[in-house]
Amino acid sequence: MSDLNIVPDIFTADYVGTPGRRTFYVQSRSSSGTNSFSAEKQQVAVLAERLRDMLLAIDEEDTVRAAPPARDPALALEEPVVAQWQVAAIGLGYEEESDRFIVLLQPADDEAPDEDVSVRFTLRRDQVRSFVLHTVAIVEEGRPTCQLCGLPIDPEGHRCPASNGHRLTTI
Repeated sequence: MSDLNIVPDIFTADYVGTPGRRTFYVQSRSSSGTNSFSAEKQQVAVLAERLRDMLLAIDEEDTVRAAPPARDPALALEEPVVAQWQVAAIGLGYEEESDRFIVLLQPADDEAPDEDVSVRFTLRRDQVRSFVLHTVAIVEEGRPTCQLCGLPIDPEGHRCPASNGHRLTTI
């Protein structure tokens, strides 16, 4: 398997589109260029959650514990966003000697031009912390969920299965 190794200046996740019709991306920017990969919302959310867990496992006093999630304008996607491929698998690691986090993205078999390609990002703690706080905030910008069934409520309303679809819930 051939890895593309990237040490980005900026490592971020964000979306394009409106709630319910959003496309999420993981993007890196460095002097060598911009790399964008499309991902599912849940992949992005879990990536942020696991990176947060890793930060706290390394240092339980890390400021990510108390800092409120917030969208960071510096971490907005760089346009135009053109995905190189769809993320299928994500791997995480930590290199203790260099105090660097590793994020490995792998494409779906039918997505990548070269079947044996993956992308490896090497990140500093501050980059991981910024990514986590920004990503948690953007994931939370989605549609509100129904208190009865937990499904998202569209702006035009929601026929809740918990009420047998008889009641239209609106925001």
